[in-house]
Amino acid sequence: MRVLILTVGGSDGPIVSCIKNYRQDRVVFLCTEDEDGNKGSRAMVDGDAIISEGRECKKCRFKDVEQKENIVNQCNLSATDYEIHTVPHDDPNKSYEIAFKLIKSFLDDGHDVTVDYTGGTKSMSVGLAVAAMEFPQCNLSVVKGKRQDLIRVRDGMERVSRLPSYIVFAQRQERLCRDLIRDWNYTAAVQILEEMSRNGFVSNEKEFDRLLILCRGFAAWDKFDYQSAVEKISIYKEDPLIAGYNSTLKQICAALDWYEKWSPNSKKAPPVFVVVYDVLLNAERRACQGNYDDAVSRIYRAVEMYGQLCLRTGTPSLTSEDIDVSLLPEQFREHYEKKRASNGRIQVGLTDDYELLAILGHPVKQVWEGWRERILYILNKRNYSFLAHGMEPVSEKDYLEVKETVWSFISDCDQAMKLQKGLAEYVQLPRKL
Repeated sequence: MRVLILTVGGSDGPIVSCIKNYRQDRVVFLCTEDEDGNKGSRAMVDGDAIISEGRECKKCRFKDVEQKENIVNQCNLSATDYEIHTVPHDDPNKSYEIAFKLIKSFLDDGHDVTVDYTGGTKSMSVGLAVAAMEFPQCNLSVVKGKRQDLIRVRDGMERVSRLPSYIVFAQRQERLCRDLIRDWNYTAAVQILEEMSRNGFVSNEKEFDRLLILCRGFAAWDKFDYQSAVEKISIYKEDPLIAGYNSTLKQICAALDWYEKWSPNSKKAPPVFVVVYDVLLNAERRACQGNYDDAVSRIYRAVEMYGQLCLRTGTPSLTSEDIDVSLLPEQFREHYEKKRASNGRIQVGLTDDYELLAILGHPVKQVWEGWRERILYILNKRNYSFLAHGMEPVSEKDYLEVKETVWSFISDCDQAMKLQKGLAEYVQLPRKL
């Protein structure tokens, strides 16, 4: 069914032209009732008659008075062809609310909806037009024509014009998308863009494709899906905004490839600690979204990962997944041999990683010994958090305390190992594309 929704004001001409032009199956009138001395427009729709006065002659003060049939009769509408809903004279919010519910109801039922906001008070027109712009599939219409003064378009000079209402909707969706990117919510931005594409709301194909592909790439990066991310982000590696991220992403992929293929005899490692920095900044993004438990869990993993990478890149080269006792100083072999599990492996956790690094005289030895108590204290916030072993949520204050401690600890470790580029040089993912 084709539905026409329109506001009714003080002139019947444009409304009659609109109804006759569209020839919809059902007409929905939004009009006002007489109220507190203000004359409403309800009578114009199906009242006894329409009485209109012409302009007053400046010389003789004569006014031409014309009497016409109501709008329903002029358009030959039967009782089943139309419905009437009343709205306030000057409350655009209420007009919007009523119009929104009507439009949504018809669209949900699968009807084709056209909205015309020519008639009515300014508040009525604003409410209806804004409600229509909420639905890109809704057709927006207005009666235009030659004006002889500032009052209104004169009868017989009007024409019905359909407007591209989806443009406003598309612009609003684009703004929403950029707000989501600013919050590092790339996944939600992708959903918005894909919906716009499905509905054909794309004006600049090249720019739209760029934004969508990059959002998909950074959404994958944000989920640690680095291989999927590099496939998309490398497409725009020549873009000045993207070049640095593309380079960093390739470093992460190289580090992970080295990690997967690692053996005690592995060749010199690439800059592997970039993976740790990426996890830490990922935690920062989670915290900015208010997910403090999630953020602290990721920080814990980053501290653990840093120790694991120190072991693999140190001398001797070890893995915390299965300590090779024969490579340890003799006086410590028995101690670690007792940790061998039923699967035959000697696996150690976060604290044991750093204790072993201290035993081996690794460059981070003094840093760990200086920070040990403080690190263990703040990591307990993770251990007793809801996502670990406890039932307590992590507060923003807890997160900030954990972050300040770990960022300082990792930075000191970077300096102790004389890394050319450490955590301080690592750049957060973009908030603008």
